[in-house]
Formats: sequence, structure tokens, C-alpha cells
Amino acid sequence: MCVGLVTVMSARGAEKAKNPSLAILSDNKAGASEKVSAIEAYVRSVEKNISSSQRKEQMLSPDELKNVTNENWTKIHTYSDGADLKRMKLYPPAGSQRTEEFYYHDGKPVFVFLEANAAAKRNHDQNATEDKYYFTDGKLIAATAADGKSIDVKSAEAKQMSEKLQKESEAFRATVK
Repeated sequence: MCVGLVTVMSARGAEKAKNPSLAILSDNKAGASEKVSAIEAYVRSVEKNISSSQRKEQMLSPDELKNVTNENWTKIHTYSDGADLKRMKLYPPAGSQRTEEFYYHDGKPVFVFLEANAAAKRNHDQNATEDKYYFTDGKLIAATAADGKSIDVKSAEAKQMSEKLQKESEAFRATVK
């Protein structure tokens, strides 16, 4: 039992060593801006290594995800490092360029990016100015609107969007298993 616990703890320590910037996400004393910076660094790291990630494509039938979203997504790309899902991108039907990108750490979304003109882009455009949502342990900690202004995460609209994105993430992940 002790050997197993030490092995698990060693594996967790190795994971933190690979992603030292994410250790701050579990620090209750760290502020939202520090966590946002860590998440942005993590997203850049995922994108830097995207070519070495395992990519899977799942085609979706019309209305397949209508129980959780009003978008009519046609396909999902997932990018994984072994069994660890790092990124998921949803694509629209012909005539639309809107996409949603979800970035995961430890099986939970940490960043969601809603982009109006990204269907032709393979990688995340860190300079794009669309809606950005930052999460820690399933809780929305920061959000930025397309105009670059901060969104009050305590507002009813932000809370509603947070719930929507969490439900979408769960449904989308279940679809690609």
C-alpha cells in the first residue's frame, strides 16, 4: 500500500515538474491574474507540442449535441498526450467559421476559447481577441470578452456561460470516448 502511494505521489510530482506553471492553480492564496497567466502559459505549451499530440477526429451527426448547445457542430478534433486529453476543438457546418476550443489539465477544462473566424485554423491563435474563459477546479476565475474587456465572473451572464461551457465540455468529451 505504501509503495503504491509513493508511486502515485512520484508520478504526480513528475507531472508537476513537466508543468510547473500549473502548480499555482491549486494555490488558494494565488490571485486570479496569476492563475490566468499560468493557464495562458499552459495553453502555449500545449500548442507548442500539438504536432506531437495524438489527434483524433470525430464526425458528428446533425443535431447530435443539441441537448447541450445551440450550435450545430459537425466534427470534433481531440489532441491527447497518451490518455491525457489536452485540447478539443469543435467545428461548425459549412458557411460558418465559429469554433470552440477547450484545453484540459487533469481531465478538467482550464481554458475555453470561443472564436468567430477560426474554422480554417489548426492551432490556437493567441493574438485572437474573442471570448476567453479561465477555469480552476471547475470554477470560472476570469473571462475576457472579444473587445478585450474583462467580464465580471460574478455576473449572472458569466455564471450562466460557465455552466453552459462545463455542460458542453462534459457532453463533448462523452461523445468522443
